[in-house]
Amino acid sequence: MKFALFLTASWAEKDTVHQSRIYGEVLEQVQYAEELGFDSIWIAEHHSSRYGIFPSLMPILAHIAAQTKTIRLGAGVSVLPFHHPIRLAEEAAMLDLLSNGRLNLGVGRGSADYEYGNFKIDFESRNDRFREVLDIILGLWTTEDFTYHGEYYQVDGITIAPRPLQKPHPPVHVAVSRTAASIDVAVARDMPVLTTYFTPVEDTLALMKLYSDRCAAAGKVSKMDEMPFFRFIYLSEDEKEAHETPEKAITWVRDLSAYRHTLTQGDEINMDLEQWKTTRTDEPRTYESELSNNYFCTPDQCIEKICGLQSQHGISYFGANFAFGDMAHDKVIASMKLFAETVMPKFR
Repeated sequence: MKFALFLTASWAEKDTVHQSRIYGEVLEQVQYAEELGFDSIWIAEHHSSRYGIFPSLMPILAHIAAQTKTIRLGAGVSVLPFHHPIRLAEEAAMLDLLSNGRLNLGVGRGSADYEYGNFKIDFESRNDRFREVLDIILGLWTTEDFTYHGEYYQVDGITIAPRPLQKPHPPVHVAVSRTAASIDVAVARDMPVLTTYFTPVEDTLALMKLYSDRCAAAGKVSKMDEMPFFRFIYLSEDEKEAHETPEKAITWVRDLSAYRHTLTQGDEINMDLEQWKTTRTDEPRTYESELSNNYFCTPDQCIEKICGLQSQHGISYFGANFAFGDMAHDKVIASMKLFAETVMPKFR
């Protein structure tokens, strides 16, 4: 089994002085993940958001590449409608070269209405834009004098430099959270999908099964072994501590995510989350549901859960998000260490 680390760089404190600290902690966690034997790291793109402060993935992944040697570098994900395809194809190719062929490019449409509003891009155009950008990037990576005429993007006889080190190109993963449309895009292009830890366990497993079924129906080989099954994780030898410690951090993440989905423009940077919670119209998820969908547990309990994923659902790639909300850096490091020393060896 392979193991991945997901990093969001959440900014839970309002003072901007903390942003530099958060970047430093992320880099330390990445370097420690490589030391502990994780196979890959994945980071997310967000704009004008406290949930994550990586607005562009290629620069930060290039910085990480310079400080690591073997761990694979995952964009999870680049929101394609926010990028010009020529520039992203060039920057990703450059990163693949600089990292000696360690890039995995996750691609998605994004789900935040307000990010589209801020970029002045029609939210309803996201599916077509996504497909056009993806096809142009793949064409530029693999074809000289490439030409493409779409509704939103046109390319006329372009050969990019540099070209990616990995052949025919770096692995591309298509993000899917709840709908089958993205699965069809992935299957048609022989690509794995990338699921999210936000989607409940049973729904995620159903999406992965649907992917495998669609591959079989299309005569394609399933790439399940390249698809991390992501969950939020906090481990402790003390079961009570494992259950109680993450509550504040994961509640902030869920509440902020719910608020972000009410926005069509602007951002949540200066909003009062506590005030909004008194007026929210949706029913918030209970902490008990977080305990059932995530791995806030002892190492033995974590091993049992992953064994179930492996034996019952064929999961062979597990991804963990240890650093969420305002989870303290020392607790993140301790949880990573405990996971690597007690859980990972059971599946190597």
